[in-house]
Amino acid sequence: MKQICLRLALCSLVLSFASCAAGFRGDWRQAVKEGPKPGVEGAWEGTWLSHSNAHTGKLRCVVGPDLGDGEHEFHYFATWKGFLSAAFKANHTVKEQKDGTYSFIGHHDMPKWAGGRYQYSGTVKEDRFQAAYKCSMDHGDFGMTRVRD
Repeated sequence: MKQICLRLALCSLVLSFASCAAGFRGDWRQAVKEGPKPGVEGAWEGTWLSHSNAHTGKLRCVVGPDLGDGEHEFHYFATWKGFLSAAFKANHTVKEQKDGTYSFIGHHDMPKWAGGRYQYSGTVKEDRFQAAYKCSMDHGDFGMTRVRD
């Protein structure tokens, strides 16, 4: 019985990630089609690196429009080990700085076994996106560049 429950939970998790990935692909195609926007909005791609275990992978992000008070939805899609992937959304508060760069902070909650709350902070300067993340089990950074046709 334990094995059946474990398999059902694993299948449920895989289907959940697949569903999120499908939603991300639509957002990605639309953002790339629309092209770069001012500020932080639009499509970004690069890599992430864990400083805890040296895991790394590709990373894409679609940053949506300002939802009010500088809050934007960041829709991430990350890969690791060459075949695993996950998509997730996190709202970040973005502030334009006097020098024309943008800083942001935010978080999203994962199950406790997956690290719990992930916190993010970073900057966007022109076409460069640099950020750090941390949770109870991991910390690292990621860098991306704006996608242009």
